[in-house]
Amino acid sequence: MARRGSDKIFGRDKEQKREALKRQKEHREKVPDIIMACEDSVSAPTYFKMIVQKLLDDKLITPDSFVIATPKHTNPSGVLEDLKKHKTSSGKTYKDFMHKWIVIDRDIQRVNGGGHSKEDFNLVLLQAKKDKVEVACSNDAFELWYLLHFDYIATALLRDEINERLIKKLKEKNPHKFAKMNKENIKQANFTKLIFDELQPLQEVAMRNAKKLLESYGVDYNPESNNPLTTVHKLVEVLNKLNEGNTHVE
Repeated sequence: MARRGSDKIFGRDKEQKREALKRQKEHREKVPDIIMACEDSVSAPTYFKMIVQKLLDDKLITPDSFVIATPKHTNPSGVLEDLKKHKTSSGKTYKDFMHKWIVIDRDIQRVNGGGHSKEDFNLVLLQAKKDKVEVACSNDAFELWYLLHFDYIATALLRDEINERLIKKLKEKNPHKFAKMNKENIKQANFTKLIFDELQPLQEVAMRNAKKLLESYGVDYNPESNNPLTTVHKLVEVLNKLNEGNTHVE
């Protein structure tokens, strides 16, 4: 009798373990995965990695749930190509991910070189929609998202003006931390990490400002010509939503 009782207990333990493993597997399958391709190879990727690193540390996502495609191009259509051609070590392509994003700038062409053509920018918006890829775009540059952490901006600004104003704001906020920042090094990984840490407490302000700016264009919404404009906040929201709930992934 004692043996039969212990067998029942042993069997119940095995069943409980099977159920626990089943729940863990189901949870892993529900973990949202994200793949993105960015126009620059340092600044924007570093910023988004800073958000995701906390999620990884807290085991809210698995290490293969967040992928940044290998950057090979800097023009908008090339960034989309990088996303579509990327294949993970496990063989996944962009089509296998729940969330698919490209991060691009309007970066109007400059007389001294650089920037993107209007045609290339508009083409990638149409193609991304066909490919069911979301676009986080900024007119004129990604750093506008940073600037919106300080103020609501409704006046058109080009890349150099955005960076100049941002550097001034950051140095006013924390003179010691940003003393050596300038237009030549602002996009370096070390300064991007400092910017992330400094601006994180102001993220809700930036969200409100970015949404207000987007809504201000109404029926005249056109990412190519609307300056200033950013939709980076939409991607940030997707990443932040991974923080919802307190179930960890083992």
